[in-house]
Amino acid sequence: MRRPLQLFVASFLLTWTVTPQLEADEQDAKKLVEQVVKMAGGEEKLLKLFRFRERVLITATPAAPVTADEKENRTSVVQVGGDWWIDKNKRDKDKVRVLCWAWSLRILLEPKSKVTTIAETTVAGKPAFGLRVSESVKEPIDLLFDKESNRLVAIDYTETRHLLSEWKMTTEGYHYPSHVAGYRFSNRAAGTLNEKQWYQTDILELTPLTELPPELKAAK
Repeated sequence: MRRPLQLFVASFLLTWTVTPQLEADEQDAKKLVEQVVKMAGGEEKLLKLFRFRERVLITATPAAPVTADEKENRTSVVQVGGDWWIDKNKRDKDKVRVLCWAWSLRILLEPKSKVTTIAETTVAGKPAFGLRVSESVKEPIDLLFDKESNRLVAIDYTETRHLLSEWKMTTEGYHYPSHVAGYRFSNRAAGTLNEKQWYQTDILELTPLTELPPELKAAK
C-alpha cells in the first residue's frame, strides 16, 4: 500500500506546484499582450483588411533604401488571419499568411491562440521579451518585442527570424513595419542566425480597407 500512496502524494505535489506556475505564466502573458496592443493603439487600430504595394527581393545583400519613386514588384490584398491575394490570385502559402497575422498582433487576440511567455533575449543588441503563440497555428510562432518600447521587432517562425523595422503609421492610425528582412537560423535551439539575410521586403504603400474589392469578392 505504501507504493501507491507515495505515487499519489508525488502526483498531488507535482500538480500543486505546477498549476500555480502555469496560472502565473498565463497572467504574465495576458499582461504583456495588453501592453503591446496598447502600444499599437489598441485593438481597434490593429489591421484587419488592407492592400499594400511592396518591393520584395530574394537577396543575401541588403538592397539600397527605397526611393520616393520606387516601383513595386508585388501588390497584395490581405485579410488578416484569412486569405491573401496577389493581384486576383489567392496565395496558398500558409506561412506567409501566419507571418502577416503575427505582425498585425491580431494573432494574440485570437480565441484559439494559446499565448505563453518565453525567455528574454536580445534583438539587434537590445533586450527583448517574447510571446509564443500555439494551437491556433500548425507550428508555434514567437513574437519578440523591444523591452523598452514594447514594439514588435522580430518574429521567429519555423526556420527563419524575420526582423521588422522602419515602422510607419497610416493616416488612419494603423501601424506596420515598412521593412522586413529574413535570416535563416543556423541553430534554432541556440537562437543563432546565418550572417546573411535571404530575403527582404519594403512596403511602399499600405492602405486599410473596409471591404474586399469587387474583383476579389467575385473571385471568392
